[in-house]
Amino acid sequence: MKIAFGIAAAMAAALGLQQASAAPTAVTLHGAENTSLAANIAVNDLISGLIATELAGDTGWHPANPASGNTLLPEGLPTFTDDVNNTGLNGLLNDFPAAGAPAKRVQYSLGSPQDIQKIQILSGNNGKDGRVFSTTVISLSTNGGGSFSTLGYFQSDLSGTVNLGQWGSTLVSVTNDGGGPLATGVTHVIFDLYAVDNTQGEMRDPFDGVNPFTGVNDLKNAPVSSPLIWELDVIGVPEPQSLSLLAIGVAAVGRLSRRRQRN
Repeated sequence: MKIAFGIAAAMAAALGLQQASAAPTAVTLHGAENTSLAANIAVNDLISGLIATELAGDTGWHPANPASGNTLLPEGLPTFTDDVNNTGLNGLLNDFPAAGAPAKRVQYSLGSPQDIQKIQILSGNNGKDGRVFSTTVISLSTNGGGSFSTLGYFQSDLSGTVNLGQWGSTLVSVTNDGGGPLATGVTHVIFDLYAVDNTQGEMRDPFDGVNPFTGVNDLKNAPVSSPLIWELDVIGVPEPQSLSLLAIGVAAVGRLSRRRQRN
């Protein structure tokens, strides 16, 4: 199942996003099983193998997650950037954050200014319930973490969407709907990850009343159950050399196809 959302694009324009980025748009893919979307995981992206910094307001991990005793265990922070489609309890965030507050807040330093092509959030649950959904606010810095601006609010599914056994995984992919880079000169990325479910498999936005990011009241109480985040990807803009090699490859395939047609 594929769903496209324009919420983030409108919000970014309203907030006056500082980065050289156009309208960020999120597309959601659902997989029937917990590993159905594994092929979409980016390997060796800009944050592969990095261990995030947990920021003020982070509520830790669900008590069932071994990382609740040590955030550096494989089920904790390493899960987000290990380039693997994790399952089980990996990445299980803590439940019952305050309404409107994230369950987890993590920051990544990219080391030097980077141009970003795409950001992905992979979530899921072996139990195929509401924990497969995700709601994420992404913020970017272009000055070494001195200040941040909001790229967008990305809710994987509309409030009221129910998952009771049909999906085991969810991938949210954020790109520039204009086709260019999502953002340029980025030095740091913050992911604010929110609760998503009312324990009955129903997606809800994280706010009681009006959602300040969308301006919409979904008429539902804030969720209490948090997702399992199995991968975060920050994908850089391909190097010009890589694009040239790709173009050469495509041209070669085209020539071979034409020769076969003539023969």
